Amino acid sequence: MEPILSEWDDSQSIVKSKITNRVSIRILERYPLKETDVETLFEAEEMAGGEPEELYKLCRQLLNVWKYAIFFQPKPENFVELLQEKNYPPPVIKGLLEAYTSETTAEVVERLATASHSAIPRVLSTDWSCRTVTRRNDVATSDREAILTFSTVDGVKRIELSGRDLEKLYWSVNRVQTSLDSLLER
Repeated sequence: MEPILSEWDDSQSIVKSKITNRVSIRILERYPLKETDVETLFEAEEMAGGEPEELYKLCRQLLNVWKYAIFFQPKPENFVELLQEKNYPPPVIKGLLEAYTSETTAEVVERLATASHSAIPRVLSTDWSCRTVTRRNDVATSDREAILTFSTVDGVKRIELSGRDLEKLYWSVNRVQTSLDSLLER
């Protein structure tokens, strides 16, 4: 379900850019969050003298903004226009924009983009080597072998391919390449 950017809550009493930025960075550092998790963003000591319910109210509203921003990733100038259309006060927009253009937002987007829900480990790099086996069990043969090495988020995996496996791999890769070529010609 696509997130919707909500209107600014006029009953919100916290409209400072510094607090908005700080709350935004906390949300981004722990993203993805549920609305029930906003109460864990700040320790009691950090709210000394402040009204916790007002801060949580701001956190919930900003969480909605960040869900929208991360999902759609608008350009900064478009993001500002959207916030202005939804009646966000200038100090809040300033705080949001500072967080939006920070490295933290880029890290969250990258982390979410590389997340896999398929249970297949993400491949970080590949390497391969070929060799010819000339003698096996004291019998002279001439067979090709390849060793594929995949560095994944779960560690290094090595796969040895015989000559027959290499041939199957070659034809499979050729079929994939042909399919890609036909898609690009359209």
